[in-house]
Amino acid sequence: MTDAGNHPSDPVQGAVPPKALGLGYAELAALLAMRPGGPSTSSAAALRIPQEAADSQVIRAGTSSLVAHGLATVGPKRELVVRGAVAAILSALSGARRRVDIGLLAPGRTSGSMLQVESDEFSILLQPRSYLSWLAMAQDPGLSGAQALLMMVTSHLTTHPDGGATVYRHETPAKGRLLIRSDASGWTVGYQYEGREDVPQRTGLDDDALLAELRNVRGD
Repeated sequence: MTDAGNHPSDPVQGAVPPKALGLGYAELAALLAMRPGGPSTSSAAALRIPQEAADSQVIRAGTSSLVAHGLATVGPKRELVVRGAVAAILSALSGARRRVDIGLLAPGRTSGSMLQVESDEFSILLQPRSYLSWLAMAQDPGLSGAQALLMMVTSHLTTHPDGGATVYRHETPAKGRLLIRSDASGWTVGYQYEGREDVPQRTGLDDDALLAELRNVRGD
């Protein structure tokens, strides 16, 4: 087992929020293996790499890749050591208390998405790339998690007014998936639940009302 040098609930020494750092699935699997346990397993599922994160060969390949790219070093006991932005990503994923999927939909184009991950120390956003890789970046520290979502949804639907957005928290599936659209009357929202086809909608919401819905689905 590898170790970053601290328990997940403690601040990681030398960790700094990532500006924009791309990591492949094997590298992410290697990071999660440094701090095994429930939070890391849940983060692997949210990152869509549950099998990869449990595969020892993938983990070994990811460890070698992290070292080769200068993103990790090998400590005196041959443990993997990470600092800076990589340590912050490790801290967020292995100590996450909230993982929120944001789907950005638009007619005639491939849907985009983001994963919002929050631990006690760090809040990061991860954007999926090709071949199960992810781009990690820090969430704006001047915004709450719900405000960051509102900004993303507003920006997307301003650019794609015929599109929509979805918000789903992995830890609370019973709350359903929040569906969002906009038109001249304001925001339209509804909740989609597994096993139910009907989605009752409420229309004409203003920004404050949508922010309240985002806080609700996030569990703020």
